[in-house]
Amino acid sequence: MSKYGVGVGDDFPVDDSAGQGANPQRPENDRAEFEEWKRRRDAWRAQREAYRAQREEWRRRRDEWRAQWREQRRAWREQYRAGYRDDDDFYSRRWHRPFPLGYGLWRLLWIIAVVGLVIFAFSHLGVIIVGMMALAALFFAYHHFGHDPFDLGPRDYSRPVTTPPPSQPPAASPPATSPPAA
Repeated sequence: MSKYGVGVGDDFPVDDSAGQGANPQRPENDRAEFEEWKRRRDAWRAQREAYRAQREEWRRRRDEWRAQWREQRRAWREQYRAGYRDDDDFYSRRWHRPFPLGYGLWRLLWIIAVVGLVIFAFSHLGVIIVGMMALAALFFAYHHFGHDPFDLGPRDYSRPVTTPPPSQPPAASPPATSPPAA
């Protein structure tokens, strides 16, 4: 047995007699094990290459399908737009549309809605500010005194409650005297 440094010894024995002919089968076993490992490695590499080839085939078919779909969609779009390209009569085109005013009406409605929302917010600015102040007061009351105004269930007495400081009695003033009689 040999020791290679501190803490290595009987727990981790080293076979010093490997090169002295004590085990003549060792090199052949190593060679067989190495050849088996090479076969497994080659099988794994072949499987990986098969997966990669399959993935590339799937991607090629996906790209081909997408290109066909894009072409079909372009053909449909051109066919649909061909009905609107009757430049002989401007007014006949509008009756071929699915919606009389097209998508411009929806854009106009959205613009009106946004402008109305902005006007509503500015006209109710005071109400919005008072509401935000009320929410801030409730938040402060909850975090300072432990009171939850939205808690509708029974009170949880297991946690400590921060109570407000007691109010100080008013300072004693001197007794009131009546003015001297005249």
